[in-house]
Amino acid sequence: MLRATLTALTLLAALPAAAQDRGGMHMNNAMSELGAIQSNQGCPLSATSVTVGVNNAMGGGSSAGQQLATRGGGPSGCRPLVSTQVVTGANLALGRGSYAGQAITAQGPGGVLATDTYTRGYNAGYGALSTANQRLINQTGH
Repeated sequence: MLRATLTALTLLAALPAAAQDRGGMHMNNAMSELGAIQSNQGCPLSATSVTVGVNNAMGGGSSAGQQLATRGGGPSGCRPLVSTQVVTGANLALGRGSYAGQAITAQGPGGVLATDTYTRGYNAGYGALSTANQRLINQTGH
């Protein structure tokens, strides 16, 4: 009885997985059909932008600079309903007299229903006379 129950449960679990392998569209000319599908999608409902920077000056007297910028949003003429923006950076000056400078800016769409922003950075200078400067800006409304 236990073996029959386990067999039945295994079949019930396998049927949905097998059903997911079926369906879709048979493509005759992949390039033109994919182009037609993409042109009929309209405006996206959400927009996500991720900007990550890693900058380091390692060694005595070394210097490193980095500047990154991202402008998020959808295609021209479209405004997503939801916007998510992530800005994160690591800036390290490691060594005597080293300098590391980093600036990361992200600009997201305005007038959306909901906006989630996440901004985090790690900035450190280690060594005599070392300097580390970091600026992270995560804005909405363009």
